Amino acid sequence: MFRAAIHPFVRQTLLQSGSSRASELVVINPRLASLTLKLFSTSPSALSEDEDKVAAFLKEHSIRVLGKGVPSPVFSFEESSMPNNILQHVLTQFGKPTPIQAQALPIALEGTNMVGIGQTGSGKTLAFLLPALAHIQKVRAAGAEGRKFEGPVVLILSPTRELALQIQEVGNLYRRATGVKNVCCIGGDARGRQLRDYDRGPELMIATPGRLNDFLQSREMTISDVDYVVLDEADRMLDMGFEPQIRGILEKTKEEKQVLMFSATWPKEVKELAEDFLGTYTFMNIGSTELSANKNITQKIVVTDRNDKKTQLMEAMEEIQDQKTLIFCETKRNVDWLERHLNHNGVRAMGIHGDKSQSQRSMTIKRFKGGQTNVMIATDVAARGLDISGVMYVINYDFPKDIENYIHRIGRTGRSDNKGTSITFVTDEDPAKKIIKILKESNQEVPQELVDLARNSHEDYGNSRSRYFGAGGSKGSRNHNSFGYGNQRRQSNDSWQPRRSGGGGGYGGGGDYDYDRASYNRNSRNSDYDSGSFRNSRRNDFDDGGFKRSSKYDKSGDDNGVF
Repeated sequence: MFRAAIHPFVRQTLLQSGSSRASELVVINPRLASLTLKLFSTSPSALSEDEDKVAAFLKEHSIRVLGKGVPSPVFSFEESSMPNNILQHVLTQFGKPTPIQAQALPIALEGTNMVGIGQTGSGKTLAFLLPALAHIQKVRAAGAEGRKFEGPVVLILSPTRELALQIQEVGNLYRRATGVKNVCCIGGDARGRQLRDYDRGPELMIATPGRLNDFLQSREMTISDVDYVVLDEADRMLDMGFEPQIRGILEKTKEEKQVLMFSATWPKEVKELAEDFLGTYTFMNIGSTELSANKNITQKIVVTDRNDKKTQLMEAMEEIQDQKTLIFCETKRNVDWLERHLNHNGVRAMGIHGDKSQSQRSMTIKRFKGGQTNVMIATDVAARGLDISGVMYVINYDFPKDIENYIHRIGRTGRSDNKGTSITFVTDEDPAKKIIKILKESNQEVPQELVDLARNSHEDYGNSRSRYFGAGGSKGSRNHNSFGYGNQRRQSNDSWQPRRSGGGGGYGGGGDYDYDRASYNRNSRNSDYDSGSFRNSRRNDFDDGGFKRSSKYDKSGDDNGVF
C-alpha cells in the first residue's frame, strides 16, 4: 500500500470528516499517486462550503456516501478542478452539475475507486467520462505521450451496443477540445473498421463485453495499459450473463487501476464484483439502492383486454399528436407488426429490435433523436441507458417480462428533472399487485380497475419469471385464458374453475400460450431475451463477440459481421 504526503486541501477535507488520518493518505493506485495528489485536488472554494449547505444538499437529493476522506460535493463545474480545456467545453453545454455529478466528480477526480448507485437519466455518463478525459490528459502530462502505443489507457464497458454508441457520441463532443481519440468495439458492426480505429492509437475504448472479449482472445487488441476502468450499468451486464467476460477483461488490465462501477441496483452479484476488483472504494447512492420509479413521471394505467390494446393505442396516439413517443413491445414480431399498423394509419413510426442490422438500428435512433420521426417502437434493447432528450411519452404496449424492466422503460421519459408521462396497457396476465406497489411508492394514482384486477389475480411474478414458466404440473393445451395455473380456467365472472384439458406449469407453462408474446418456451426466438442464458437473443441484441478471423490483416468478413 502506497502512502504519500497529503495535499493541504485534502487534509482539510479529512479533518472535516473526522478522519484520524489527517497526515497521510492511502492511495489505492500508487502509479497515479503524483497525478492524483498534485493535479486532481479539490479547489478551496469547494472545501470551504458551509457544512450546513452541504448537508442540506445531500439531504435534498437523498445522497448517501460511505468511505474515508470523502470530498464534499461541488456546486459548480468550476469547483471540480477539471483541466481548463474540458471545463470550458462543459460550460458551453451545461450550467451546473446534476446531483450525481456533483458528488461523483470530486471522488473520481481524486483517483478513488467508486461504486455509484442511481436511477437512469441522472447524468452519470459525464460523471465518469469527464474524469476519464482528465485522466488521459494527466497521463500525457506525466511524459507518456511519446510512448509506443500499447492499447488504450481508459476502458468503458457497457451492456448494449446502443449504450456504447451513445457514450462514444458524448466522447466525440470532446474530441476537438481534448484531442482524445476513441474506439467503440461492439457487435453488429464490422470488425475490420473497429480494428482500423484501434490501429490509429485511441486512448479511450468503449466496448461491450462480448466483442471486446473476442478481440482479446484473438490477440488482435490489448488492454494491458488500461488503468482507468468504468463498468456502466453493471447490474444489467451481470443479468445478461456477462460476468465471466467482465472478470476476464478486468484481469487483462493493469493490476493497479482506478475502477468506477455504476449501477441502477445493488444486488449481491454486483457487491461481489465490487469486492473482488475494487478493493477499498467509496460507495455513493442517490435515493434507495432498490429500484424505484422516477417521481417526475406521471404513470397512467389502462386496464384492458389484449384484443383491445390496438384500439386503445390508436386512441392514445390521437391524444398525443406529434409529441415524441417511445413504444415498447415484448417481441420483435410485435414491433414489426405495430410499425406497419401505425404507418398504415397515418402515424409515422420506426421500429428497432435485435433482428435489424446495426446500421438500421443506429439510423432509427438518429432519426428519432433528430425529430424526423416522433414515434419509435422498440423491444427492451432500448429500455436502459439510452439518453434521448425530449421523449414526452412512453407507452408499454406489452407489459415487460419482469417488473424492473417496467421501471427502466418508463425512465426513458422524465429525464434530467423534466416531466414525462407513461401509458401502460395492463391485462389479467400482468402483475397487478406489483404495479400497484410501484404506483404507491411513487405517489401515483391507482385506478380502481387495477385494484379489482389485483383482487382477482393469482399472480406469482417477479423473481422466477413464473408468469412465463407456470406453477408446476404437466404441459397442457394452449387454452386462451389460462397461463400456467395448472388445471383451472378463467370464467367471465372472474372465478377460477377446473379445466378438463389441463395444462400449466413446467418449462414455458402449458396453460396459456400468449400468441403476441411468443411465451418463453422453445419457440421463444421471437423474444429479445431468451430464457435463462439468452441463448438465442444475445447474438442479436447484446453482442455475442462475433466471429473470429485468423489474421488482423485478413479482410475477409470485414463488412459481413453481424455479431
